[in-house]
Amino acid sequence: MPISAGPISNGPISNEPASAPVRQRGLSLIEVLVAVAVFSIGLLGTARLLAEQTRLGQEAGFRSTATILAEDLLERVKLRADHLDGYLGAYETTGASDAGDAPAATETPPADLNAWGQEMLARRSLPAPRVCVSRVETTEVSVVLVWQARLPMTPPEALPDCVAARDNGPYQRWVRLDAWVGES
Repeated sequence: MPISAGPISNGPISNEPASAPVRQRGLSLIEVLVAVAVFSIGLLGTARLLAEQTRLGQEAGFRSTATILAEDLLERVKLRADHLDGYLGAYETTGASDAGDAPAATETPPADLNAWGQEMLARRSLPAPRVCVSRVETTEVSVVLVWQARLPMTPPEALPDCVAARDNGPYQRWVRLDAWVGES
C-alpha cells in the first residue's frame, strides 16, 4: 500500500478559500468614461456662461456709450438753446434726416451737430444708430438714441416715436434723455 503525504500543491499555501474575489486596483473603463462625460458637461456649461457674459457685457457697453453720446448731444443743444430748431429732427448714421422730421429749409443744422455726428460715426461704437431730437414742451427737449441689438426683447406697449419708426422694434435698444433748455 502506497503511503500518501497529502495533496500536492504547486503554489504557496494560502489560508483563503479558493472562491475569494480577487482585489482590483485602478479604475475601470466605464468609470473613466463617466468621469470624462461629467467633466465635459461642466466645461460646456462654463463655455455657455462665458458666451452669455460676453454678450451681456457688450450690451452694457452699448447702453453706456449711447448714454454718453446722448448726454453729449443734449449738452450741445442746451448750450445753443437759441438755435434749438436747428437740432430738431431724426438723424440716421448717414447724417441725413427723415423727410417728416427735417428742420425747415431756412434753418441749417448747427455745426456742432455735424461734428457730433462725425464723432459718433468715427467711433463706430453703436450698431445702426439713429438719434431723434424733439421738443417735449416749449422749454424741454428730448434726445432719443436708438441702436440695433443682436437678440430680440419684448418691447413695451408704447415705444418712443424714434424707435417705432423702424420696422424691427424687438431688436432695438434705446436711451431717452429729457432736459430743460430754457425759455424759447
